[in-house]
Amino acid sequence: MTAVTPTIIAMLMVSAAIQIFGFYLMPITQGFTQPVATVAMAVSFILGLGLMARILHAGVDLTLLVPIMSICIQLGAIAIAVFAYGEIASMAKIGTLVLACGLIGLSNML
Repeated sequence: MTAVTPTIIAMLMVSAAIQIFGFYLMPITQGFTQPVATVAMAVSFILGLGLMARILHAGVDLTLLVPIMSICIQLGAIAIAVFAYGEIASMAKIGTLVLACGLIGLSNML
């Protein structure tokens, strides 16, 4: 495993942000019937995954990358659902999500 440099951290953040933007666009595609939103969503996911591939190529272990990205993207998608689309976020839902993220992080340290 290579050292996690500021460049890799920046790439992680950009990749997560791009993929979260893809989740923001998903309802706008209206089931892939809106071509511009559909193409923008697909491009977002392709770019985000492409950055993840570059991060792996830089030497970051897959067992480190996937849990980190899972946590970031899950939390970002929930934030988009609540703040952009007005979905309800109960304390039980948020608590369960935070617990799951903690367990993912713990399992990565084992």
